[in-house]
Amino acid sequence: MKKSILNISFWFKFLGFFLLAFLIYKVGWKATLESVNKISFLHVIVALTIFWIAFFIKSVRWKIVSNSYNIKIGMLKAFKVFFIGVFLGNITPGKLGDFARLLYIKDDLPNQKVGWSSLIMDRLFDLLCLLFFSFLALIYYQIVFQILVLPKEYGGILFWLLLGVISSFIIFRYQRKIKNTIRPWWDAFISHDLGFVKGFLSFVLTVVSMSLIYGVFNYVAWAMGINIDHLGLFLGTFILGVLSLLPITILGIGVRETSLVLIFQLYHLPAEDAVALSLIIFLLQLLSFIPGAIWFYLSPIQLKQLRISDKS
Repeated sequence: MKKSILNISFWFKFLGFFLLAFLIYKVGWKATLESVNKISFLHVIVALTIFWIAFFIKSVRWKIVSNSYNIKIGMLKAFKVFFIGVFLGNITPGKLGDFARLLYIKDDLPNQKVGWSSLIMDRLFDLLCLLFFSFLALIYYQIVFQILVLPKEYGGILFWLLLGVISSFIIFRYQRKIKNTIRPWWDAFISHDLGFVKGFLSFVLTVVSMSLIYGVFNYVAWAMGINIDHLGLFLGTFILGVLSLLPITILGIGVRETSLVLIFQLYHLPAEDAVALSLIIFLLQLLSFIPGAIWFYLSPIQLKQLRISDKS
């Protein structure tokens, strides 16, 4: 039964490819390729370098977070392992690449719970930053375009309220069992010594790295000569980041293109430029994995270890 569900989930992710194929069919390959050719090789190299700088900054943050959990890893090791995690996280289902980082530093871990907690804390910085900028994007788009309309019917609101009440009842009913299960993990999670200074530094590094990663959209759009409101594009890409978490896509394929087309339509810009921009970003993503792929090849682990460890 579990295997069947996993298979359905795996194939469900390919909906993004069908969505991309449909978009290109509607826009046309010729028009899309003409837009892709608007960017020079030099600008591709610069954009790729921006990605690598952002990943380096994230590896610095991971080192700070790991050290706060008494996981003693050096800068070079954190840099290499983080890049391997980026590579594996994008070629394995369920973003298991993040867990692969623990396999590379297993000799440095006090215990598995602390290791997991350090990764959760590291990813939490990304998630909070992503949600924060997405919230700003919604406010910005509402002010400029008034895209959100108050519902005339409140059935959906009542549904979520009912779901909240049921969830609260379940938590209250099984609170002791839940507490006993979560407590060891919570104790491990709060065992860090980040404090205000290191916590603030980690947040700043997150904002800088995420701004570089999503700012690549703006750089490529500028290099292509696309006349768009760059603040709107920059904030909108964070919404793309949230949508790319949906389990219907691999590396955001299809979802990213569709969302960019919608953003471009708000600015009355051609859809082929939106699709071309997205395809260039996708190519840059693939190229940015090269250092991690090389280091993984030089220090490989068996991918089946990820599944075994995931069950433990």
